Amino acid sequence: MVRLILLLMLALLIQGCAGDSRTSNIRYYQLDSALFNNNLLRTDDQTQHLLRLSPISLRGNLNNRAMVVRRSPQEIYSANYHFWADSPALMLESSAQLQLMATLEQVLVVKGADVYAEQLQSSFYQLDIDIDHFNGGLDNNAEIAGLWRLSRVDEKGKLHVLSMARFSQSEPLAQDGYAALASALSKAWQTSLKEIANALPQHFNQG
Repeated sequence: MVRLILLLMLALLIQGCAGDSRTSNIRYYQLDSALFNNNLLRTDDQTQHLLRLSPISLRGNLNNRAMVVRRSPQEIYSANYHFWADSPALMLESSAQLQLMATLEQVLVVKGADVYAEQLQSSFYQLDIDIDHFNGGLDNNAEIAGLWRLSRVDEKGKLHVLSMARFSQSEPLAQDGYAALASALSKAWQTSLKEIANALPQHFNQG
């Protein structure tokens, strides 16, 4: 009986050590902040337009912290030990604000905040971004794709859609591994944001 108890205790100890080993294998990743300008400042006399960036929406399990890789045109896989350091939606939103401010001169980009026209100006613009691809691809690449929509919000709070378009970017991985995937996704997101930002100014002052 004593021997059986000792064997059970040994088995539990081994299992506990295996669990600690698995935990120690977990890795966390961030978007490459060096790609996005972190030293931006806008003053009232530099601002002609106010742009509200709505919370970014990611489809399905793309907004889980586990990194996602495509295994086939129909199947995606969530990694067991490789995670984003924060919610992907929050990371994408923060970097989007920085990139949009860097690209759009004389535009104040407000992130995820309620904006009231009577407090700031007679009307403002709103940008919504829905993402349906944010993952590793089949060709040793990173994929990001989705839909953006620009609207004007009038002084009564009514939304007027001005333009919408799909974006899609692919970035090759510099090497194998999830760190390279995080870097490639950062570059693909930066390119997507530049494309979106360049399409917006022609719609300002419309409606």
